[in-house]
Amino acid sequence: MKSVAEESKIYHVGKAAFAEQKADVFVAGIGTVGGELLNQLETSPLLQKEYRLIGFCNSKLALLKSDGLRSLSFSNSLFKKQPVQPTRWNEIVRWIINHRKESGRNVLFVDATGSREVALLYVNLLKEGVHVVTPSKLANTMPQSYFDELVAKRPSGSIFKYEAAAGAGLPVVSTIESMVNNGDEIQEISGVLSGTMTYLFGQLEKGVLFSDAVRKAYDNGYTEPDPRDDLSGEDVARKCLILARTAGFKMERESFKAEDQTPDELKQVSLDDFFNGLKNVDAEWSKRVADQKAKGKVLRYIGTVRPDGIRVGVQAVDSDSPLGTLKGADNMISIRSRYYSQSPITIQGPGAGKEVTAQGVLADMRYIILQTVAKY
Repeated sequence: MKSVAEESKIYHVGKAAFAEQKADVFVAGIGTVGGELLNQLETSPLLQKEYRLIGFCNSKLALLKSDGLRSLSFSNSLFKKQPVQPTRWNEIVRWIINHRKESGRNVLFVDATGSREVALLYVNLLKEGVHVVTPSKLANTMPQSYFDELVAKRPSGSIFKYEAAAGAGLPVVSTIESMVNNGDEIQEISGVLSGTMTYLFGQLEKGVLFSDAVRKAYDNGYTEPDPRDDLSGEDVARKCLILARTAGFKMERESFKAEDQTPDELKQVSLDDFFNGLKNVDAEWSKRVADQKAKGKVLRYIGTVRPDGIRVGVQAVDSDSPLGTLKGADNMISIRSRYYSQSPITIQGPGAGKEVTAQGVLADMRYIILQTVAKY
């Protein structure tokens, strides 16, 4: 049996080794979330001690540097100062895998592209020992068999993490994972999973016309580039599917529908025509909101996940209930389980925004480091 002094020495030696070991990171996609991630990596002294950026790319150009980039400021300007190459995904993946084999270092591939082509590369990276982190919902909502491959344990010890894909910066996925790993059984996951829709309905409660509320959400950067992606309910549907699979439920996207708030005649028109056409449903929405207000209720876009299926759509809730009092772009998710059946675990906070989404990605990155480097 080791003495206290010996145990202390082992701890501090391990801690020192951890501090000296940086994880090599490649960031695919340097738009809204990827760009913010690079910004946070560069401006935080703590993060600089733990991560070394070995490359990044946008849809056209890639910058790869095995000994690390000293400055990230800022990605697009670096393309002009460093040798770059066209973004060819197979070549990038091959380079990352070779870098991991030759360097023997911890390598993380962060996908912030939202590209199906890139999402299909994950399994190959994972098989070769490269960890994958993504805020994208694409890979997780492909066929169940593909998701099972992503989360499977491998001899290489590589890890797939996707916290920000379902809750931005909120610890929803990790909470469910922890509960399941501890032997709990999830019975229901429900709540508001779209900060965009919280904001939209909050504006309607203030008397703002539906068309103006959608436009305001778009101008403030709360919506997807095409607001119909939010109004369709597809964003919430995918988040629900991700949470269902995380809870251990085997489900496919085709097994349930999401209630679409986009008028049929505006689904295929240009964005300008879409915004102009929304005025035709202003009166309908104003009446809908007023009718619920008279009953002491408000509207919320809610997703509910149970072992037997998923439901996604607009529901009326009491105005003084936890969901009814949500403000801004907040999300609120409640998790009921065998051990938390009477009083569910509830998680609330911002469900949209590049800063908190990047924080969710960083949480996954740090989890991987702690799991694979700090072996003391």
